[in-house]
Amino acid sequence: MRNWAESKLTPELFKVVERAGYKTIGLYVRDVIGIAETGSGKTAAFVLPKLTYISKLPPMSEENEAEGPYAVVMAPTGELAQQIEDETVKFAPYLGIKVVSIVGGQSIEEQGFKIRQGSEVVIATPGRLIDCWERRYAVINQCNFVIYVVLDEADRMIDMGFEPQVGVLVAMPSNNLNRK
Repeated sequence: MRNWAESKLTPELFKVVERAGYKTIGLYVRDVIGIAETGSGKTAAFVLPKLTYISKLPPMSEENEAEGPYAVVMAPTGELAQQIEDETVKFAPYLGIKVVSIVGGQSIEEQGFKIRQGSEVVIATPGRLIDCWERRYAVINQCNFVIYVVLDEADRMIDMGFEPQVGVLVAMPSNNLNRK
């Protein structure tokens, strides 16, 4: 793709992209490592394709919300998770996509309740996601690497000692990895 007009964004997202002032494009369906200045659009680089993909899936309903979100974004800190949530929420409502963040320092029961109400996207710190998963507040049966799992600042998560938690999530049961 050479420009946004050639992208496969929904018309709703295309309008939001125009309002946000993004000029260049980099939409690819592959693993990406991005290094750029703060405010350059790195978060939008994974949020827009993720939301475009999710918008083509069945909406969350009572039948599938118990299976968990379609996408999980992991961030090393609550502050970064909040920034990612803020950026995602710029675009998600135009598609009817619900976003929930789960981070330490807040009530795990309240966050578990939000997740169980159905959300297509969960943004989490590794430790809190594992806590919610182990307490069965969070189910990630619909989320897999074929769909979207984003490890934002993965190197920082490893440096902060989150390698065991990230490893647990990367080693999801094979039924999660093989779903289409």
